[in-house]
Amino acid sequence: MQGVFLKLRGLSKSFRKTQALKGIDFDVRTSEITGIIGPDGAGKSTLVKICAGIMPYKGSVLYRGRELRDDPEAVKSSLSFMPQGIGQNLYMELTVEENIEFFSALKAVSYEQKTARKERLLEATGLKPFRRRLARNLSGGMKQKLGICCSLISMPELLILDEPTTGIDPLSRRQLWDILNEYISDGDNTVLYATSYMDEAERCHSILFLHSGEALYSGHPEELMKKEQGLEDAFFDLLSGGRERPFSLTLPPESKAFQGSKGILLEGVTKSFDGFRAVDGVSLEIKGGEIFGLLGPNGAGKTTLIKCMVGLLRADEGRVELSGLKPASAELKHRIGYMSQVFSLYGDLTVRENIELYGSIYGLRGELLKKRFQWVVDFAELGKYIDTQVRALPGGMKQRLSLGCATLHLPEILFLDEPTSGVDPVARALFWQFIRKLSGELGMTIVVTTHNLIEADFCDRVAIMNEGRVIAVGSPEELKREFVTAQGDVFEIYPEGAVDEQSLMARGFSLVAFGRRYHIWQKGMDEAKLRAELESLSIPCYYLKRISPPMEDVFVYYLQRDRVASG
Repeated sequence: MQGVFLKLRGLSKSFRKTQALKGIDFDVRTSEITGIIGPDGAGKSTLVKICAGIMPYKGSVLYRGRELRDDPEAVKSSLSFMPQGIGQNLYMELTVEENIEFFSALKAVSYEQKTARKERLLEATGLKPFRRRLARNLSGGMKQKLGICCSLISMPELLILDEPTTGIDPLSRRQLWDILNEYISDGDNTVLYATSYMDEAERCHSILFLHSGEALYSGHPEELMKKEQGLEDAFFDLLSGGRERPFSLTLPPESKAFQGSKGILLEGVTKSFDGFRAVDGVSLEIKGGEIFGLLGPNGAGKTTLIKCMVGLLRADEGRVELSGLKPASAELKHRIGYMSQVFSLYGDLTVRENIELYGSIYGLRGELLKKRFQWVVDFAELGKYIDTQVRALPGGMKQRLSLGCATLHLPEILFLDEPTSGVDPVARALFWQFIRKLSGELGMTIVVTTHNLIEADFCDRVAIMNEGRVIAVGSPEELKREFVTAQGDVFEIYPEGAVDEQSLMARGFSLVAFGRRYHIWQKGMDEAKLRAELESLSIPCYYLKRISPPMEDVFVYYLQRDRVASG
């Protein structure tokens, strides 16, 4: 039986009138990945900061049997902590390699260990080609991957990661979990992992569900899940007591549908930085009123393309038109809205002050501004945060505010760069109901990037980008049909125990872990053949069923196909 690395008893923490944690009892065991999950503002970040020895608390936190508050430096020497927020533990004027070198020196890692680990981490995270690039010139997802490298270079006894995969593409998330499982298998290493991705929580050895500072559940994720129910459904059930949560979203009464919007036209758009071609001859036509998704790995050029469309960057070559207007057109300013990937509001202003500032920028005054202000506060559920400085908001609440400010003036064309990055499933459902309402009732044209590929199914059409190029475009259904034609039907299995993945792959199967379930496919395979193969390998399952290919599998297929074609 594993020992207890951290023992939490009666753990409480208050910030003025807000009680962030309320008497938490929980054990973090050695050689395990412990998941901390919950909605925005649940207390996840507060809990992991306390465990990292950087925040005072009430109650008891025992580190290997010693009270943490008596000697917080003792645990700090044994851990690495990656805080929430893109690039928060990085030095932006250092290169990728220099950041890793700095953290290895800080932790006194030997030259031999540093060299081997650095190359392994750079390879696994896809950062090897960018080792000499300054951190400030990396995409948001690449900064997150570098932060993970810096945290892992010392192979600490305790690794604390606060939503580390925010902004990271699905392929890189799969690679990260390979690294973490390797890290856990190497001795008595322990991981405390806060996440808003339920498939990641399913992979943890134990989980703690937090809501409003209270523990709703602690234990093995398997005990919470039903045979046909994933952890995300269980999450909703815990929050709602089994009742479906109603959403009451309304548009402002003075809003009007956009008539005859021409959408967006891109022809041969190219943009380079210091010889690096970030966008390479992109041509797309996005229809008026369409929800159009841009998908791609970190560094694919999605954010750069959006910046060319909104006029923050000027394309080196090609043609860009939004509703028939050029990006630099003064007439276009009040007809577009932009929610950037990196949170761009004012941290030293309150929620109220940020909304009022953006309202004035977009020309909203008097009674109209008051109505729009209240509308944003209501749909984003920011009522209790109105007079809170933005820097003090939980990450998910910042995203809600950013979305509200981008839509305050009801633009004809709206750009959303990873709008749900770091938000919990409840908030994500709210965001997408809002997005579909803007498109469906107002005819607003919406361009959205996302790394949560469940959301790709909510788009009318998507384009997959890689290395600055569009490598596939179509509706989600069209792309899935092409995948099945090329790769075969996809089945989901929920095994009763461990799966010998190597034996299945040796028999020509492709398989991907989704939490504790697997997606498996092979050209020409049917259900009967798959059942026979599983029985021959002694892999009993709770269930086996054919499914529509998830967009994550489709996404990875197109990337791998493109990389093979590119040599």
